[in-house]
Amino acid sequence: MQIIVLGRETELCIAEAEVVFGNVRKISDEIAEIQTDQIEDINRLGGAIKLARVAYAEVANIAEIQIKIEELLQAANTGTKLNFGLSYYGKASINLSALGIKIKKSLQKIDLKPRLVLPKANNQLNAASVKHNKLLTKGIEILIIEDGSRYIIATTYGVQDIDAYSKRDYEKPCRDRKVGMLPPKLSQIMINLTRPDRDTIIVDPFCGSGGLLMEASLMGLKSQGSDLQKDMIDCASKNSSWFAENFDNTASISIGIAEDALTRDYPTSKYSIVTEGFLGRNFLSKPTKMLIKEQFPELKELYLSFFKHLLLQPTKPTKVCVCMPFWLPGDEIVRLNIIDEICNLGYTKSEFTSVRQSNLSYHREGQFTGRQIIIFETK
Repeated sequence: MQIIVLGRETELCIAEAEVVFGNVRKISDEIAEIQTDQIEDINRLGGAIKLARVAYAEVANIAEIQIKIEELLQAANTGTKLNFGLSYYGKASINLSALGIKIKKSLQKIDLKPRLVLPKANNQLNAASVKHNKLLTKGIEILIIEDGSRYIIATTYGVQDIDAYSKRDYEKPCRDRKVGMLPPKLSQIMINLTRPDRDTIIVDPFCGSGGLLMEASLMGLKSQGSDLQKDMIDCASKNSSWFAENFDNTASISIGIAEDALTRDYPTSKYSIVTEGFLGRNFLSKPTKMLIKEQFPELKELYLSFFKHLLLQPTKPTKVCVCMPFWLPGDEIVRLNIIDEICNLGYTKSEFTSVRQSNLSYHREGQFTGRQIIIFETK
């Protein structure tokens, strides 16, 4: 068994974990248990902050936690100084500092030389701390997880590479905040939700600056991008060239000409659509419901025409994963409510065991427009 420490959008992260790993059990908004020993490269998962192997599945109390952690550290000891970090996920009050010091003193009595790394806040080491203290290469991070009346102890084997995400998000030469950009993590999640195999081409017909294409390439998947606006095609081409120069082991990216997603031809070989459609106006201040709903006729026409056009292709997409907008003008969520109409065209929604697809969304605090993520397949 394994543990996955989830990103901010819990339901979205669990859906991705289910697709990649299979059976997933949600323990809390931060933690899920994966019922497999299958090891994955965390750099391919947008929704995983940490991945860890379960060492002990049922630990009764703090005293037993200390004993089990000491056993793990003795087994991991190589005769040199061993860095070990502790992170706690749960609601119970645990003094990690006191626990860590007890473990350290106990191991020193048998001539081991442990170095303790503790969180600065929230009882959890962040990815930067794990990386900086080399806990994956020259040490060990131990997760203590509250699970009902018991505890789980796990050892981390992967943490999110925040520096690589930051580089791809902020250092690419062409960025356009006016049209919005899919974050790299969300792009990865959306690609994974389509369950692509190595022969699947990822097609983004609203590619913008090309960020999603780069994430597909890093995952070893060929990708194709197009956009209605020529300046976006130029932007995506510039970013694609920068990407090829700065990242290794990437699959090919094809940037097409400026063309309309509603009229272009799509591949005749196996492909999936992964894209963010037009989200409507970028509201810089709180919109009224009337302002929001003024966009509905245009947005509905765009999405319905797009999905109709895909059904006319000689080869239909295996899956279509698309971001569609919703709005938060206050406490109430305003939706476009077009999913049933899309299904009536000849599509079905892909469903999950662990979460409801209607809960798959991405929203940044302070923004009035969010993204609802829907996965369709043709009937």
